[in-house]
Amino acid sequence: MSIGGGCYPLATMATASLRLTVGRPRRGPIGTIAETLRSIYQRRRLLMYLTVARVRQDGGNSILGNFWLILDPAIQLAIYYFLVGVVLNRPQANFPLFLFAAILPWRWFTMALSSATESVRGHDKVMRQIAFPQIVLPLSAVAASTTSFFFGLIPLFSLYLVYPDRLTSWVLALPLVIGVQVLWTLPFAIMFSALNVFLRDISSLVRHGLRLGFYVSPALFSFEKIQGLLAPYPPAHLLLDLNPMAWILNAYRDLLYEGRSADWGALLVVALASIPFSLLSIYLFRRLAPSFVKVL
Repeated sequence: MSIGGGCYPLATMATASLRLTVGRPRRGPIGTIAETLRSIYQRRRLLMYLTVARVRQDGGNSILGNFWLILDPAIQLAIYYFLVGVVLNRPQANFPLFLFAAILPWRWFTMALSSATESVRGHDKVMRQIAFPQIVLPLSAVAASTTSFFFGLIPLFSLYLVYPDRLTSWVLALPLVIGVQVLWTLPFAIMFSALNVFLRDISSLVRHGLRLGFYVSPALFSFEKIQGLLAPYPPAHLLLDLNPMAWILNAYRDLLYEGRSADWGALLVVALASIPFSLLSIYLFRRLAPSFVKVL
């Protein structure tokens, strides 16, 4: 049986605990969430396999193969540098590093949500033949995009060869910001993947929403500059302050470009807010999962 472009032993899947039901869960919300988390842990090998298969598939049909994991973010940096730094003539000091420090994590966020939204619908044939926890599909999409993000750090850290004065010990705190972004991405990925089964317009709305979010987040410009521009417009300024990705991108730029501490208080709020949101998305996914095969 082929899943994600490769072969996974059916015996491994068939011998998993039958306590995981593919029907509508009979337990309450807490029991349903706990059972789902337990099933994800039990199928961790499947999750890892799907992640590796998705990463290989992304580069398997090209001449350069998985080298695109490094080349693609570098090309994207060059495009935005030309548009903003050359055409608009609005560069800051060490502008490539300033730009890449925020564009790379936003690219990761975009890839994760886009691929996760289509993950369940893209495996409809598999779900008709094998019983497995479908929630591993959006999780593997997020994990694969995270792998691409780590490869993208190679060209980013290469910029320190050009701007060595920007490299400080605050770079060591990068995993904390990465962890917060993972926490904030997961509930959206899980929720959108389930809703897209029933409403195909969700994928288009996500794509356009991410495009709009890019321009209202401090990706091309500094957080302080956007705050100044929005100061005369309190509603818009409030939207910026309530945008978790704005604080996450600003944290990346603080650590990687400014060489200073991030706003850990704001990141803590984002992380804590992500936990109940994640639990709710897991519960909703599990409640909707029994209808996936019928709709697909």
